[in-house]
Amino acid sequence: MPEKINRDICLIKYRAFPLRAYDSNAGNDEIYYYPKVHSKYWIALETKSSKTLGKVLSTELTQLFKSLNIENLIFFGDYDRSWISKFTETRNDYKPLIEAVLYFKNLKIGNRFKGGIKVKIEELSEFISHFYVLTKCDASFCHYHFIDEEQTILGFIHYSGEVQIMTLNCSMNDGFKDKVSNTKFIDSFRDNTERLNKDL
Repeated sequence: MPEKINRDICLIKYRAFPLRAYDSNAGNDEIYYYPKVHSKYWIALETKSSKTLGKVLSTELTQLFKSLNIENLIFFGDYDRSWISKFTETRNDYKPLIEAVLYFKNLKIGNRFKGGIKVKIEELSEFISHFYVLTKCDASFCHYHFIDEEQTILGFIHYSGEVQIMTLNCSMNDGFKDKVSNTKFIDSFRDNTERLNKDL
């Protein structure tokens, strides 16, 4: 079962997570912390149906991280916000969202939990399928990143289904570029990012 991690512990133990806060003394300006990144990529999946995107996304990400010999991923929000908003918790108009909220409630993650969640690779596919539903259904559920325990790769799932991958050292960058070619992911060709294929 995915493991909850207290927010303060997560902040101390996994220092490569991006963070942001509001400075009320400076007119509520946002203050950002971002780790030093080796390379940044945006990857996507070609799917004909948005209904199947979550399933394919969870399957392909799991395959990618298994091939990189990653045993656990930690998911964490970059600002002090609960995982499940009170509004999302009470919605009953979309079955996948109802199922996602129930999944997180069964993990004892409700509208007060603000920490991190460590997910074993064997549980990753199910976790991501529900995590992605929250991402696309709740506009305030954003800026949640994931990282491996060794802090060599950092990622972010966008509500569109595209995934931002940031490698944090040369070795992981080489491994990622090699293994992602065995998945269904393609380059999103976003500006200011590296290309998966050096010839493009």
